[in-house]
Amino acid sequence: MPDAPNRGEIEKLWRGRLQDAKLRLDFARSYLKEVQRDFQSGEIPSADGSYAHQKALRAEIAALAEYQRVLRVVTDLLVNGIIPGAEDSPGRSGSGNAA
Repeated sequence: MPDAPNRGEIEKLWRGRLQDAKLRLDFARSYLKEVQRDFQSGEIPSADGSYAHQKALRAEIAALAEYQRVLRVVTDLLVNGIIPGAEDSPGRSGSGNAA
């Protein structure tokens, strides 16, 4: 049976996940700004621009929610010493932690 990861390894893993989530959020925000700029300048037709804006906005909201979820897990780990469980794994739609 393999050894369970120690706390240092878990912290490193979750810090990496936090960095990845931050990069995805930054990308989503940049893309949203680009779509808004193109839509407002008239480079994109109205219907297409509206759809692209809504899609970019939903992507930013999803990226922000994921960043906040991972940040909560990392904070619980580093500040409170709570080791994340399987319900905290990436790709979960909600956190299993009571807030």
